Amino acid sequence: MIDKVKDAISMYDMLSNGDSIYVGLSGGADSVSLLLILNELKDTYNIQVKAIHVNHQLRGEESLRDENFCIDFCRTFNIPLYVEHIDVISYCNEHKTSLEEGARILRYDALQKLANGKIATAHTLSDNCETIIHNLTRGAGLKGLTGIPPVRDNIIRPLILCTRQDVESFLLTKQINFVTDSSNLCDDYTRNKIRHNIVPTLKEINPRFEKNVLNTIQILNEDGNYIDNIANEVFESNISSDGKTLNVDLRKYHNAIKHRCITRLFKQNNLTYSHERILSIDNIIANDGKINISKDVYFISKLGIISVVSISKKCTIDTSLSIHLPIDGKVDIFNKTVETILLKNPPFINKKLTNYILDYDKIQGKALLRGRRFGDKIVLNNRGFTSSVKKLINENVPKDCRDTLCFICDDVDLIFMERFGVSQKVACDENTKNYLLIKIVEKNQNYRELPYIKDMD
Repeated sequence: MIDKVKDAISMYDMLSNGDSIYVGLSGGADSVSLLLILNELKDTYNIQVKAIHVNHQLRGEESLRDENFCIDFCRTFNIPLYVEHIDVISYCNEHKTSLEEGARILRYDALQKLANGKIATAHTLSDNCETIIHNLTRGAGLKGLTGIPPVRDNIIRPLILCTRQDVESFLLTKQINFVTDSSNLCDDYTRNKIRHNIVPTLKEINPRFEKNVLNTIQILNEDGNYIDNIANEVFESNISSDGKTLNVDLRKYHNAIKHRCITRLFKQNNLTYSHERILSIDNIIANDGKINISKDVYFISKLGIISVVSISKKCTIDTSLSIHLPIDGKVDIFNKTVETILLKNPPFINKKLTNYILDYDKIQGKALLRGRRFGDKIVLNNRGFTSSVKKLINENVPKDCRDTLCFICDDVDLIFMERFGVSQKVACDENTKNYLLIKIVEKNQNYRELPYIKDMD
């Protein structure tokens, strides 16, 4: 077993001369073995070995028993020990998380707080097999199928090539005691179900299951590292100085590279991501467009180039607003100015622009200027059939413009729809005498006068 630990240290470059190593000591078989082995190897690698015990305070007297065991054990072997108590239950209640997840978060927080060097945790190959099975049930890519990383930041895992059987044989040979966490004996947690039920079945199928998983991990790591290096090169050479835009046409890259670049952009901007979100970004890269990620944060793609942008949402428009339409006057609605001009027998009307001119005398009752309403329908001029306003809008109007469209109705029907024109009912014809011209201008935008009316000469 010591040789396997040495192999892991060498293979993954875990130790440097003079390192201070803080072993996470629970009192269980794995962590006791790790602490003993590193303590035996401290002169070989010229390292200092210390221990940290985190008391989760979840099992009453048993938690206190584990703490006392660790104190006595470290005293026996003259190893410095730090003890930290954490309140897992309060944390989980406050953050609405499971005991398993809350304990993990607080445990690593405590280790990082107390350690002044590298942290060694006692994850074994057996733990890694269980993690990979768990990841597989939830859906995973290459990284998920390689399980627990041997080295992550200042955390090292020297037992990552050792099985649980290796650990038990080592302690039996050394005649070293350890404590057993009673919560590991039941199937209340997912990992325990995998450990007690699934792994034994897989070992029945093939006794070399754990060894074969290790071989698979090493193959996948090689492939994954190669792809990661290419993706990192693409990302690093094209990311903008503010980290918001990837200035390269991602359409020309394989999905393996493209998806890694998208993931890096999420991480760069502290945004949460999932497989589904990455696929949605992939879609707008292929077709151009934008997608909302979080509150006012959007991903925008044009010609394969993606950017993370903040777009402040406009204030909510009250589409229930309605105003009596003045004749020969102006009125403001939806941050627009609507102007009406009454023309009597004009000499000539530009036929191409008559969709904003109606026959004033065909209005029944009073004209009302308003926003869209549920169930609105209109018979547009020259169409000859009733159209659903909702369908017209959905098929032809951008989402951010829909709530500010202007409509005009009389006492009977809808007679005008911005962007689409007047209804057949009020359309001008050879008998029209009074023409009502409608102008709609958005505020704070330059407006070019359109030649609705022009002289015959």
